[in-house]
Amino acid sequence: MGTVFVLPDLATPVAPWQNLPVGYRTLQVADYRTLVAADGDFEQLVAATVALVRQLPQPVTLVGHGFGAFLALTVATTQFGRLDRLVLVAPAYQTGSYRTKLAGLHLKGAGCFKATALDKAATLVLYRTAAHRDLTNQLMHVQCRVDIFCGEQDRAHRQAATDLYHRLLEGHLTTISQTGAALNAATLQAVGELLR
Repeated sequence: MGTVFVLPDLATPVAPWQNLPVGYRTLQVADYRTLVAADGDFEQLVAATVALVRQLPQPVTLVGHGFGAFLALTVATTQFGRLDRLVLVAPAYQTGSYRTKLAGLHLKGAGCFKATALDKAATLVLYRTAAHRDLTNQLMHVQCRVDIFCGEQDRAHRQAATDLYHRLLEGHLTTISQTGAALNAATLQAVGELLR
C-alpha cells in the first residue's frame, strides 16, 4: 500500500491537504506540533521527521510545500532507498535569511496562525533556525524520483525550481499556469492527479 506523507508550509493553512487524492495509499499530513516542541529548532524537526518516515508503512512518498518542501528535501538527502518519491510544491534547496518572511510573520496577529501548522512563536523559531542553509552538495544523495511543481507566476520559487530540476538525477518539473506561490485548487489538483 504505502504512505503519502505531507509536510505543509508553516505559514499557510493545513486543511487543504487533508483531502488530497492519493489512490490506494494512506494519506498522513504532518502535525508539526507533535514533531517538535514549542521551542524546538529545525534540526529537531528534521530528526523527528526522519524517525517518523522510518516508521511509516513503506513505500513512502513525501509531499512538501514551501518550508515543507525544504524539509522534505533535507530528509531525502539522508534516507537513501526509503523514499519512493518526492513531490515538491514551491520548493527551495537554499534558504536565505528569511528576513522578509519573518518581518511579515511578526506583523500578523496570533489569530492568523489558528489554521496553520504551528503557532506564531514556534513558526518564527523554525524559520530562524532554518535560515542560511544550502543543500546543493547533498542533492546527489536524493535517489528517488522528484516531481517539482511551481506556479507560472511564482517569482520567488521559479528559479529555484528550475535549478533543482537540473541538479537532480531524476527531477521532473511541472509549471502550473495562472498560479503563484500560494496553494490553490489548481496546484492540489495537479499533485492529486500525479498521486492517483
